[in-house]
Amino acid sequence: MKLHRIKALCLRHLYPLKRDFDLLSDMIYWPLIDTLLWGVTGQWLSSAGQNADEARILIVSILMGLIFWNVIWRSQAEVSRNLMDEIWNNNLINLFSTPLRVDEWVTSVLLLSVIKTSITLLLLVPAVFFLYTVNVFQLGWWIPVFFLSTTMTGWWLGFISAGIVLRYGPKAQTVIWTLPGILLPFSAIYFPLSQLPAVIQPISRIIPTTYIFESMRTLIQGGMVRPDYLAISFGLNIVFLGFAFWFFMRSFAYSTKLGLGRFN
Repeated sequence: MKLHRIKALCLRHLYPLKRDFDLLSDMIYWPLIDTLLWGVTGQWLSSAGQNADEARILIVSILMGLIFWNVIWRSQAEVSRNLMDEIWNNNLINLFSTPLRVDEWVTSVLLLSVIKTSITLLLLVPAVFFLYTVNVFQLGWWIPVFFLSTTMTGWWLGFISAGIVLRYGPKAQTVIWTLPGILLPFSAIYFPLSQLPAVIQPISRIIPTTYIFESMRTLIQGGMVRPDYLAISFGLNIVFLGFAFWFFMRSFAYSTKLGLGRFN
């Protein structure tokens, strides 16, 4: 694995940020719009309640959930969208006709996901503080733990969707945007797991993000984070990430056998 090739790939996807509004809207515009809308919605819902403390907890829970959902979304997008960028630009075969190895490409997109997600958070964290006086740092030293777990979730979603595109071609690219959406209602992001219908709660219990967002709400409410929930979350993420990476590599090998030129 050569660091200069990884650096080159990172720069290849960072340079367009200066002029590509689509990329900037994904990183900045839509996260800020979501923050504004959900924050106002949370304030409206809390104004109907009688207990000011409970209302405050509701607003904080919604906004914290939104912030870490953006971590998942951005982490997933950097894996799958970067692949689609190469396909849209008819550059995939050019890229892998060089000495570039697949593991170097994977390393670069994972690094890009951390960089771009950090940029998004640098905007969202002050925004929720100045607009709603919600301090993300009240989560304390648990922030890196929540960040790592949600990032891992985004990675395996990205590898699965990228693998599907490699196997079935650009016609399957819709999965890049729909796969995270499928996960959204089962992850207990904006409401407790207990509020979901009993028939679908078992689905939520096999999704790692459920345990992270449940732990986050417990912490916001003044309770203690359950170590078993964190262990389950990381355990599930490791299993899913291992499967997703295996699926991606199999799909890449399959696509290479058919010829990457079919994407041009």
